[in-house]
Amino acid sequence: MLDRKVSEMNRRSQQYFVSEPQVEEHVDPVLRGRESYADPVSQEYPFWVPGMEESALSLVLGEIHSEAYETMKQDLIEKEDSALEMGALNDSNNPAVGREVIENRANQPESQNLMLIRQAVKRIKELPQDSLDACSSDLRHQEMLVIADLSKVKPSLVGKEKSNAIRICVASVIALPSLETLQREKNNRAVVKDWYNRTMDGLKTMLKAFLLENPNTAELQNLLDHLVPWMRSEKFHERLRAVDISLYLLKAAVDHPEFCMSPEFPKLGVLIGLLALRIGDYVQEIGPQAMESLSFLYTLVRCQKEHKNNSMPIKAELHQRYKKCLGTYEPTRACENICTIIKELGQFLTPDQMTDLLLVAVENLREHHEDINEASRAILNAILKNFKHSLKTKVPEIVGRLHFQLSTISHPHKRQEVMMALCLLAHDFLEEVTTGLLNCQLPLDRNAVGMWRALAEMEVKRDICHLLDMLLKKLQERPRVTGKAASILPIAAASALFEVLCLTKCRDAVTRIFPRLLMALLVQVHYCTGLSLPHRNDFTPTWWVIRTIKLLLLKTGHVCELAIVELDGGWEMLASPEEHYRGVGRLARTMLHHGCSELWKILYLLVPFLERGDERHRLTALAFFVELLRMPQAKRLPQDYSVIRLTKGLTDLDPVVRALCVKGLIIMANWTGKEITIPVPAMINSLYGLDGRLVVEALADVETILSDLDEASFPGCITDPLQQLFDDDRESVRFAAISLFGSILKKVKKSQRLIKEEEILNSLVPLLLHLQEGNRDMAEKCKKALDECSRLMNWKLPKQVGSRKAWHSHQEDVDKICHYLVKKHEKNIQRFLLQSQIYFKSAEPCLRTAAATFIGFLVVHVDKRMTEEDLNIISNALDDLMHDPEASVCVFAAQARDRVLAVRWKLKYGLVQQSKADSNPADKHGWYPGPQSLPAPCSTSSRLLEGLRLWKAFARK
Repeated sequence: MLDRKVSEMNRRSQQYFVSEPQVEEHVDPVLRGRESYADPVSQEYPFWVPGMEESALSLVLGEIHSEAYETMKQDLIEKEDSALEMGALNDSNNPAVGREVIENRANQPESQNLMLIRQAVKRIKELPQDSLDACSSDLRHQEMLVIADLSKVKPSLVGKEKSNAIRICVASVIALPSLETLQREKNNRAVVKDWYNRTMDGLKTMLKAFLLENPNTAELQNLLDHLVPWMRSEKFHERLRAVDISLYLLKAAVDHPEFCMSPEFPKLGVLIGLLALRIGDYVQEIGPQAMESLSFLYTLVRCQKEHKNNSMPIKAELHQRYKKCLGTYEPTRACENICTIIKELGQFLTPDQMTDLLLVAVENLREHHEDINEASRAILNAILKNFKHSLKTKVPEIVGRLHFQLSTISHPHKRQEVMMALCLLAHDFLEEVTTGLLNCQLPLDRNAVGMWRALAEMEVKRDICHLLDMLLKKLQERPRVTGKAASILPIAAASALFEVLCLTKCRDAVTRIFPRLLMALLVQVHYCTGLSLPHRNDFTPTWWVIRTIKLLLLKTGHVCELAIVELDGGWEMLASPEEHYRGVGRLARTMLHHGCSELWKILYLLVPFLERGDERHRLTALAFFVELLRMPQAKRLPQDYSVIRLTKGLTDLDPVVRALCVKGLIIMANWTGKEITIPVPAMINSLYGLDGRLVVEALADVETILSDLDEASFPGCITDPLQQLFDDDRESVRFAAISLFGSILKKVKKSQRLIKEEEILNSLVPLLLHLQEGNRDMAEKCKKALDECSRLMNWKLPKQVGSRKAWHSHQEDVDKICHYLVKKHEKNIQRFLLQSQIYFKSAEPCLRTAAATFIGFLVVHVDKRMTEEDLNIISNALDDLMHDPEASVCVFAAQARDRVLAVRWKLKYGLVQQSKADSNPADKHGWYPGPQSLPAPCSTSSRLLEGLRLWKAFARK
């Protein structure tokens, strides 16, 4: 009899498949407008791909004998066996036979069960989704029952393959047209409704089977996750089906006697939010089902939180008691229902779940239907009224989501709804909202700008000072783009401040903290100089901060200062790493010149500023502070904060700090009761290592002090460090040093004896040589300084000293100068020789040439006092100079060396007793004895030729 039944099932199965209509290609609902909810695995793992059977079986049955494997594979592909199996499963009149086939399959290898499920899912996926008939309804129903039955066979379907199967089955049913549309197409309402109910029952049975296989909250959450995208659908019938199925699953969980309420619902907030929104749905059929679903969910959550036993039966009386806590559904009072639900369920939510719930409400603010918008606002108000304490740590994340939402909304009214949500959050969490907005990407887009302005407008109505204080606090930090402590919040705060300042109603609040804002922004500019954000070459932080400074000056009434600094190029200096302190000083001087009323506040603010922060912070503060010392109020500063502090700064490692301290001390020189002349020597000493421009400015300032004094009481301490600057490589520094030296000497009277003779003698040779630089202004300063030296020493220098003629073409002038020095100051000749040798290594060719010429004539005039050892040292030094890359230096070095050799030859042959006064006129003009008087190797032509040969050889190298 069993054989007869099997044959009959086989016949019906063959007839079923022969009569099965050929379905056309259709669009998967997941791909039809629902790309965001599609699981990408379904695209990468299609069902029933040729060759998949062999691959799967080879993995599972790797240890089975090859003959058994081949036999099993043949069994799988036999048409008769497949037809018998499907006929048994499709025969609703013989459920026992179908169960028998399933039970027999339970004893087969694992892959066969998986293959059957894949085939069933494949056939469901191929069914049309734009219509419904008896055939497709029965096939969906039967295939889902097959999947439900096979899910009970161990091992069951798990992982991504299970998720794909559920997703395809859910989409196949929910994406069908509405029942009304299907009934119009078939023109048979009762039959179509039966088909529809049969299809829905198949899906519910399958999902319930999966739930009962693992009756716990994790499995329930997994199944409901597949329904969440459909609850968001714009089509009312899809939302209705998703809510209906959710209700069915939640009721099944509550009714199950051994349902395990562990672990936690990870996405409970999302589920509550979507169901709560559906209560306010404009389709009246959805609201009651959503309310009923939430009652079952509330029962599960309460039992989970209140009972330690995670697995216990939930009695109907308990569910009814919990249900009463949520109230009765009222279509006209949906918002009140929502508020009650959020209040009751919210007490059991974690901060993460509460955040998810709030974000669901925020995301639905952009919906076109006003009912949904009202429901969203109801959720927001209920959360912020009853559970705002649990959101504190999540507010920055929520703000980020609000910012993202704005990028998807173009309608002004909907954007205003999101801004309202932001303001609601900021009302209780201003600091957290500010932090969230500061994390927006720079430069700020129009959405972030709108959020900052909405926040500022709200704060203006309350007290915008709180917002400004928080931005100021961030501005006082240092930005970092690398390392563990990387943060660009200070730059973001400057951009945010710009948007806040755009409001016309914040001037009074800004004026209150103007000094601190200005200094914080100036320091921030210094921090940003040379700073670039990773992967953001189009964003220059420095100019964005300067833009905020300009607007700050404009809003506080400093229009003239803004324009003048702009014309003077002060902003460019401010943005330069090397010129930043000059830009700060330019701004301070301009504000001082125009009588800025807030400067005295800035002055007293800077007193503690100079002791804070890092080197950039202190440098910016010092540059502004020094300029403000010109104010009358600065004279009231205690000496510890003015003279003593700046004097200590003269030894700072930063050369710019030393230069600024010099400048500050100079400014205080006219203060009554302040003895600024005491640290002047320290000022000069602090100039070593400074930039040439700094030195020149500092020396000019020192000269200003001296011009205001009646008599000098300290020049002796200044001349020595100044003389060291005579030989600086920078012409401007040399010029400034010689100029100041001459001014100092001019202030000294002979009777005071404040400058030692030693110091004057040390300056003679350097001044004489610098006369030969070829710079008319330098020569004039050297001439004046030499005149002051001769005045103090009671000398009468020859007129050739002040001559503007170059020594290389008028060597008779050098001869007369050297003759005078030897005749009048014979005891200092050794000093002059040593000083001139130092210039052999000068960086200036003209000084090397002048030094060689000078020493050559000086040796000639002091020949009888020279030792052979001294002559050898000078000769060797000149010999090295003959290899100089400059031809002129080589030539004059060779001439000088010939003069030295001539003196050495005369010393050797005893001809030095002849005095210079009796020498021939040629010698007085600087010419050594003629060639007839010298040995052959010492002839002039030979030495010149040798010098030229050496220079040419060096040039070829």
